[in-house]
Amino acid sequence: MGNKNIEELEELACNGDVGAIYELGQRYYYGAGVGIDYGRAREYFEIAADRGSTGSNYYLGKIYYNGNGVPTNHLKAKEYFEKSSKADNVFSKFYLGKLYYWGDGVEKDYNKANEYKNSILNRPIYAHQNTGLEEFYKVADFEELTQKYVGELQNKVLEEYKGLYGKE
Repeated sequence: MGNKNIEELEELACNGDVGAIYELGQRYYYGAGVGIDYGRAREYFEIAADRGSTGSNYYLGKIYYNGNGVPTNHLKAKEYFEKSSKADNVFSKFYLGKLYYWGDGVEKDYNKANEYKNSILNRPIYAHQNTGLEEFYKVADFEELTQKYVGELQNKVLEEYKGLYGKE
């Protein structure tokens, strides 16, 4: 998220800045600089999604998947995840696979779940994963797990760099 405060983002959003609208959605979703408000987050994400923000579709999917401020609706979540997945959003692909693996709002389909898993694991950052299908889809928050893993990789790279060059 950027350095702008809520007032600056709201002004940009009023002028049609899709990035600001998306960021406002994130701020309310995570409670960054404001209290968590899934209703407002959903409103901002819907506007941004209507204006082409594929990341907004991912968050809308999460809102409906988890029932954040709305009744849980896996079919609606699936629609949003599919839109975001078309833009190659790896996190949406994870949730789509999870829906098919567990049969949440869709007919269980291990083949589709496996296809989504493989589409994620073909990326270099995830290539080390060698888990079974059930273990893969037991992960509660794939986005959080990825952020943690990326942080660990960055620390390892920094340590190696320091070892080679003696400085950051």
